[in-house]
Amino acid sequence: MGNDLTKREQEILKWLIHGMSNKEIAEKESISPRTVQKHLQRIYQCLGVQTRAEAIVFIHQDGKHLHL
Repeated sequence: MGNDLTKREQEILKWLIHGMSNKEIAEKESISPRTVQKHLQRIYQCLGVQTRAEAIVFIHQDGKHLHL
C-alpha cells in the first residue's frame, strides 16, 4: 500500500507526521500549498485513508515499513 509512494510523497508524509501545516510543508519543499494538497490526496489514496488524522494514525500503527 504505502510502498507506492514517491520519494516526494514520503517526504511530505514525514512533515505531516511532524505536525506541519500544508503551508509549512510547501515552504520546506519549495512547492505551492496547492501542490502539497495534491500530494496529500494521493498519499491518502495510497494509504486507504481520508483525512490527515487518519494518515497519522495509520503511520503510527501500520507504517513501520515506510522508513520515514
